[in-house]
Amino acid sequence: MNDLVLQTLGIILIAFFGHMHSAVGSTMHNRPIIMAPLVGLLLGDLTTGIMVGATLELVWMGAFPIGASNPPDMVSGAIIGAAYVITTGQSIASSVALAVPVATLVLFIDNFCMTFFIPWMAARADEYASKSDFRGIERVQWVVIIGYKLFLAAIVGLGFYFGIPVIEGILATIPNFVMHGVEVATGILPAIGFAMLARMILTKDIAPYLFIGFLAAAYLNLPLLSIALFGTMAAILIVKNEKKEVASDDNEF
Repeated sequence: MNDLVLQTLGIILIAFFGHMHSAVGSTMHNRPIIMAPLVGLLLGDLTTGIMVGATLELVWMGAFPIGASNPPDMVSGAIIGAAYVITTGQSIASSVALAVPVATLVLFIDNFCMTFFIPWMAARADEYASKSDFRGIERVQWVVIIGYKLFLAAIVGLGFYFGIPVIEGILATIPNFVMHGVEVATGILPAIGFAMLARMILTKDIAPYLFIGFLAAAYLNLPLLSIALFGTMAAILIVKNEKKEVASDDNEF
């Protein structure tokens, strides 16, 4: 077994570890700052892996699943971007040019599976449930959790094995109107996701705080970090006051 095959197996394991973050409570270990250094460790250049991870982390710093909107697959982007820089000796900045398209391509595949494969497996689970076949339901669950993540990891491994030119060629075959449609959808879906979340959690008590943050950003030009810190302090004060009120009510009895 040659070095390339061993490295490919290592890449698949790293990708599987990254994609499994959602199966263990969204631990955020799928971030580029984790994935890229692991690739660097595997390929014998930890320093470059850390540098690539830090660079790509800036690109995806605000990338989080919001409602029905999923960001480009940062696991594949970080792994392939780091592997590209380490194996070719290109600049750290070149990892961004490759990582984002690769992540978008894997997102296409992920969304396809979410649209067709996952609902089909859910229907199978419903069939097993109607027959009280609990083992069948468990098998469906394991296939979806383990098999689906292994499938995505294998795609990343194949991308590494066959080389960067193959990935670039695949990206070049995607029509421009499809890529433009993805760009438009990427801009719209986060707004839909925010609206869905707001509909679920927004109440008369919470709404004023939401608008205070919006006004602070729109009219005071405060950065989001400062607004988040103000919101954190406000939340702490509110929780402390509520505890005091509860304690005072208990003392009355």
